[in-house]
Amino acid sequence: MDILRKQKRKLKKQIRAASSEETNGLLVIWRQLKARHSALSRAESARKKRSQKRKNQERFIRDPFQFARQLFQKPKSGTFTVD
Repeated sequence: MDILRKQKRKLKKQIRAASSEETNGLLVIWRQLKARHSALSRAESARKKRSQKRKNQERFIRDPFQFARQLFQKPKSGTFTVD
């Protein structure tokens, strides 16, 4: 993902500096890189989502009451100080 991102950035700079004849070819290459980057991003997101779902299922099976309690409990924010 990092490599593709860097390649896209480098190609964008080349497109800005290129002549009008070269711009069309570089845009085609940039669109291909963009499509590959998008596909990888979606795949990574799906992988993370599956992993999170599996972890949640395991937590639920281990202790359903604790899992449900954590779902509806507000997260604590800030710090408590006494003057």
